[in-house]
Amino acid sequence: KMSFELYNTLTAYGDQFQLNKDLNPYDILQQLKPYEKHYTRYNPRTVNNRWGLSITNLDGELGAGPDLDSLLQYNREHNTQLTELDFVTPTPIYDIFKEVLDPIKEHLVRCHVLQLRPGGYFPPHIDSYGTDIDSFRLLIPLENMNPTHSYMIMEDRILHWDYGSTYFVNTCKQHLLFNCGYDNMTMVVLNVLLNKDSAGYILDNSNMI
Repeated sequence: KMSFELYNTLTAYGDQFQLNKDLNPYDILQQLKPYEKHYTRYNPRTVNNRWGLSITNLDGELGAGPDLDSLLQYNREHNTQLTELDFVTPTPIYDIFKEVLDPIKEHLVRCHVLQLRPGGYFPPHIDSYGTDIDSFRLLIPLENMNPTHSYMIMEDRILHWDYGSTYFVNTCKQHLLFNCGYDNMTMVVLNVLLNKDSAGYILDNSNMI
């Protein structure tokens, strides 16, 4: 299918590569401070020190909601049929990242700040299966993402990050995250609809050209 070919076009350049879209991580963290009380547990059914702050969601309000939950479990419990494509309304957090987000605004779905607090982790997992891939993942690392504080491992490779840079990451490969330090590991997770325009934007703005 077309989407699979498009995704393969992106991953041909690497499973993790930088775009020429940078933010000042210290400034961003300062701007996020007033919103600390709005962080809510990410997938609250599991005992895990993972927290989220919505950048786009269903209603533009901050706080707990299905966008920071397992959609599979949420839909089952509430008899709903929500998908990533439903979470497109900007919250007040959007403006903090406006510089990077505005050029791809029409392609953004379910975006959030993700914080793994001490001991927080994602076990090995793959985000998309099959031959029809709807979206791809961009990450902006903000703090404490690198060893030995924290680890993001893709297959058998430890990933390293420049804070404030925007990265394409191939989350169709098995990966895990683990905060084994004493401070918060904070990043921005952007889900971007996969189409010719969004893929073209990524390739036009990669640091490789």
